[in-house]
Amino acid sequence: MRNRSLYILTEDLNFFYMLKNALDKYKIEFQILNLDAKIPTLSSLILTTSEDFDKLEVRSRDNYLVYVKNCNFDKYLIRVIAAYRIGYKEIYSTLTFSIDPGNKFGLMIFLDDFYLNSYCCFEKPELLRTIKSYIQTFQEDNPNLIQINFKIGRGILPIAFNLVNDIYKIFNGRKNLMVYLIDEFKSSKIKLSGERKVRKISKDEISALILAFRNGISVNLDNYEYIFEQIKNKNLKKDNLETLKTNNHEDNLLELKEIVSKVLNGELSLSGAVTSLTNNKT
Repeated sequence: MRNRSLYILTEDLNFFYMLKNALDKYKIEFQILNLDAKIPTLSSLILTTSEDFDKLEVRSRDNYLVYVKNCNFDKYLIRVIAAYRIGYKEIYSTLTFSIDPGNKFGLMIFLDDFYLNSYCCFEKPELLRTIKSYIQTFQEDNPNLIQINFKIGRGILPIAFNLVNDIYKIFNGRKNLMVYLIDEFKSSKIKLSGERKVRKISKDEISALILAFRNGISVNLDNYEYIFEQIKNKNLKKDNLETLKTNNHEDNLLELKEIVSKVLNGELSLSGAVTSLTNNKT
């Protein structure tokens, strides 16, 4: 967590156990407070309910994430994870979704350039529901239109095409939306081992992370069908197909594994990872 300690303060046992189980799953450390305890104010974030908050003698919610009973707990949890991994903000500006399509869909989510969460989705509807949930969470109460970026692997063209088609249907007419088609060259060759500050990550999620490090072909609503046709027929100019490819060389793989671990542990931003790999390639 960026410069803040996390505390749970509640008398609601149902809320406490839901939150505790979720935080344990994500390996997020926290401490427990009683209502009559001295409330930390410096570099702290208090997780509580609206009922518990009303019992406290505080005037500001600046270091409180308050859950309102019967509201969507999953969206509240997303906010908690964001506060822990990126830093607490009322308003975030950018969401990036990197997707490795296939029989399963690896999904990596970045918020304001830092790793937020990841999933292995077994069906496309599950993938799209997850994406919409994250966008709704951070767009709610945000007066600005959040920037949404998609990086989509194009290894299986029909699946990638259908996914891009779905995205433009769901977000029809939305501004601040960018879609990139990414070369999947050896994106599934990386395997991780060792301690990490996040839960176990599947190979599909790691593949999606590798794709996030790469440049790709920018498409839009007006040209994506044409671009896919050009890729299918191998008619695109070579310059338009340049990506950050990872050579299967031991030194490069070791460096890539180190960058992957730093990104997942919140020690390196997505743009920082892209810059490091670009400089190494140069």
